[in-house]
Amino acid sequence: MRNEGRRHEMHRRALLLSAACAAVSGCAANAGVSEPTPPSVEPRPAPILTPGADPFDVALYCAVANAPGNQFVSPYSVASAFALLYPGARGQTAAEIGATLRFDADIARATTQTRATAQAISVQTGGSEFTAANAAWVERTMALRAEYARTLEQELSATIEPVPFIANQTAALRTINAWAARETRDRIPTILTEPDESRRLVLTNAVYFKGKWSDQFAANATQDGDFFAQTGATERVRLMHQITSARYLDGEGFQAAEFDYDDRAFALSVFLPRARDGLPAFEAQLAGNRLDRWMQDLSAAPQARLSVTLPKVEMSADYDLVPQLRALGMRLAFTDSADFSGITEQAALAISAVIHKTFLAIDEEGTEAAAVTAIDMRVTAVRLPEEPPIPFRADHPFFIVLHHKPTRTRLFLGRIASVAA
Repeated sequence: MRNEGRRHEMHRRALLLSAACAAVSGCAANAGVSEPTPPSVEPRPAPILTPGADPFDVALYCAVANAPGNQFVSPYSVASAFALLYPGARGQTAAEIGATLRFDADIARATTQTRATAQAISVQTGGSEFTAANAAWVERTMALRAEYARTLEQELSATIEPVPFIANQTAALRTINAWAARETRDRIPTILTEPDESRRLVLTNAVYFKGKWSDQFAANATQDGDFFAQTGATERVRLMHQITSARYLDGEGFQAAEFDYDDRAFALSVFLPRARDGLPAFEAQLAGNRLDRWMQDLSAAPQARLSVTLPKVEMSADYDLVPQLRALGMRLAFTDSADFSGITEQAALAISAVIHKTFLAIDEEGTEAAAVTAIDMRVTAVRLPEEPPIPFRADHPFFIVLHHKPTRTRLFLGRIASVAA
């Protein structure tokens, strides 16, 4: 039985999903380093993620937020990478992927929704730069099914690139990493490092955002100050300051403000607990569509005059999301029982890894963010009265959402728990 299992496993080739995302606001050369988008009144395209008890973006964030420290994920990039895989899945494998990602059960309709949302977000309105790219890296001796290849290229705007996974995996990885670096403006220079002799297909999505604040912080107002980190440490960091107007929500136990980028299509929403140690209690309330309601309330809130203090931030994060996705209900895709027969006739595929890397920088000019997700498949302005501004001092851990306002798509979610290197 053991030998039969090994022979069966040898016929199951690796599939890898990779997502790389970067978000940047202006220049952040002096930022601290830590490891680990008004709503449109026009009809909107259906979102990639259909409504569920907990939207996928919230479910994914809560899954990674179990770990301490800074967290920064792009559920949009992860969903976009799985949108490349979904048309090739069959049976219960497809059902689990669809349920986990909140995709439409009709794969063709889900693909159409994915394309519509991606096209709507990518419309350049001036100011902010947003790009998203898809690619399928295929072992050059393995043929994709014609219908699957057509869906990738024509429906999902993915490039299909044959690479020598068998003959020269080092060269194949070098090519994929160069693509990730190029698509994220070198913010994520490497997405894959480990060779895998069973690797046959890598599906990648890269997202990059760079936007300038509609009301930029004056550099000469930035000063050294204290940030009270989640660990209890007091960090000496660079704190930006300005008095500005922004949509403002006075919530139960937290303040929230929506800071527009100069094109007004994208925005960064900051949720600031009132207590210095209040972020865990805030995050515990994210489930049950509460984030949806808070985002809606904030987008409808009136402008308020705020005295804003924000830390300069630069951070990166690196995840293999297989454990989190399993916990969310996607199980078969990672086993020898996976059914991706819609991709190729030549090999039985299973996911070996879901690599997700992100980058974030916030400074006086704006925000820069990037993400790459890879799926690795293996053989088996309002005039306001002059009154005292409301203090909005983010000198302790807070939660952020970088979103596209016309489509109400949350591109990035994150926790700033620490700012110092």
